[in-house]
This record gives sequence, C-alpha cells and structure tokens, in this order.
Amino acid sequence: MEAPIPDLSPPESVRFSVVILTYARDVALKTTLDRLEAAVEGRRDVEVILVDNNVDGVDRTHFLKPFAISRLVATGENKGVSARNDGMAVARGEIIALLDDDVLLETPDFLDRFGESFDSRPDVGVVNVRKLDGKTMTLLAECVPHTRKSIDTSKPFLTFRFIGGLVGLRRSVYQQLGGFSPDFFYGAEEREYSYRIIKAGWKIYFCPKIVAIETNDMGGRKPRAQQSTEVLLNTYVIAYLHKAWLTALIDVTLFTTLLVFKERGQIDVPGAIRRFFVWLRRPGHAKREPMDQRALGYIRECGGATWR
Repeated sequence: MEAPIPDLSPPESVRFSVVILTYARDVALKTTLDRLEAAVEGRRDVEVILVDNNVDGVDRTHFLKPFAISRLVATGENKGVSARNDGMAVARGEIIALLDDDVLLETPDFLDRFGESFDSRPDVGVVNVRKLDGKTMTLLAECVPHTRKSIDTSKPFLTFRFIGGLVGLRRSVYQQLGGFSPDFFYGAEEREYSYRIIKAGWKIYFCPKIVAIETNDMGGRKPRAQQSTEVLLNTYVIAYLHKAWLTALIDVTLFTTLLVFKERGQIDVPGAIRRFFVWLRRPGHAKREPMDQRALGYIRECGGATWR
C-alpha cells in the first residue's frame, strides 16, 4: 500500500485541486475539459492536474492551456486506476476533486458545493455526487453509492462507499491513508479505499446537489469479460484485506453468484480465483486488517451490507 505523504501546506490561493486521469480518450478528455473550463473560468483558487497514463509519448500539455493554474503529470506507463495517486501526491488544495476523463460537469459551482459539504461536516472525508448515465440521464443502480439501491437519492445521506467519476476528497485523508491501492489495475478500487477510510474514522457523504454525466467512452477499455473478471478478483482481495473470515467467505460466495448471473457468462471465475492466489503469494501486498466493530457499526447505521 502506498505510504502517506508528508504534510505540505498549500498556498492560500489554492483551495481546490481537480485531478483528472486520462488514458486513450483524447476526444472525450477535450469535452470534459471544456466543461471544466466553463466552471472554473476566472477562479484563482483552483489548480487542474492532468495525469497522463498514455504510453504514446505525446505531450498533452496543450490540453491545460485554458487553466490559470495547471500541471501535467506523465506516468510514462499505464498504471491503471492507481495513477490517480500521482496527481494527488502533487495536489496543493485542501480539497481534491477526482474527475474521470469521460465525465461531464452539470453543476458549474461544484467546487463550492464540495467546500460547503466539507465545511459543514468535519467528520466527512469523502463527498459523493449524483452521477447520471449519459444515455438515459438517470441515476443507474450501479451508480448509487450504497448497497440499498432504493435509498432516496434526492436527499443527502451518509454512506460507507463512494462511486468514481466525480468525487471530492480531503487532502488530509490522502496524507493519512495514502491513495488507491496499486494492487488494483481496474475495478472496485473505490470500494477498497472506502473501507480504509471508514476504518480510519472518517464518514462518507452523498450530495445530490452536485451532478455529473457519465458518458462511458469506450476508449482504452478492456472487453467486458476481462473487466468483470478484474472486478471479481479485486472483490476477493477486498474480502481478504478487510473482512472477518466467515464474513469474507459468505460475501465472496454471494457476490460471485450475483456477478455470474449479471454478466451472463462474460466472466472467468476460475481465472479470478487463480489470480487471487497469485496475488496472495506476492511479497509486499497490503496486510490483512479486518474492520473493527466501530466500522461495522457505522455500516449498519448507514443501512448497508458488505457483500454487494
């Protein structure tokens, strides 16, 4: 697991850092940045950090020209989702907004709304937003940051996990816990990070006043069967790291059954199991630290379940 970074006090002028991870989506990225430009135009309290996961050697600095304060971070390799950490490591704002390169902002004052949410709740470490599907313009079940999908998403609520696309994070949370696990290339990384966040005593908040549109651009995506297998593998890792043995066994059994039914054969369960044991034998992976009763109590208070 990546170690937390030292506390580097940010300049007073920068309160917000918008970190965008991109890979093989230049067209979608341009549209995303156009929306962001309109939202932050004229502001001097925002920096934009573009993390370039591409390996084509193209200099994408020109994408950042519209922004007063910006920085390009080129990883030099495709690190997967954990490359967001490279952007958070250099962020100077006290609030980090993680924005996907195919997600469009619908709330122009989203940063101020993030700020209000954090200011009013010192116990909140992460703020979720209302992320709508670009085709249906509805909030799909998989984008509800809760296992109870019937929860009223027109109102704010506390929860125990967050959904990617657009999310607000206190920089102090990153400094305390590190970022996304480098063991996860794709899928369920937010769920794993969420468990570490609530284990550390932070709460996670859903703010329906902030809206974003998920366009689901296909650039750089693996075939569906590979994606679902990766999610299943990561679910096994999450169960091992964060759950008691009996709970882990029950949860992975239920989730595997659910995912096989949902994906209708487009998943390699034996492959996910084999890869899990390869990961388990790998030196240096994160240590197993099951959730304590306080964290489990918080999940129950939120009305959640750990297996979905």
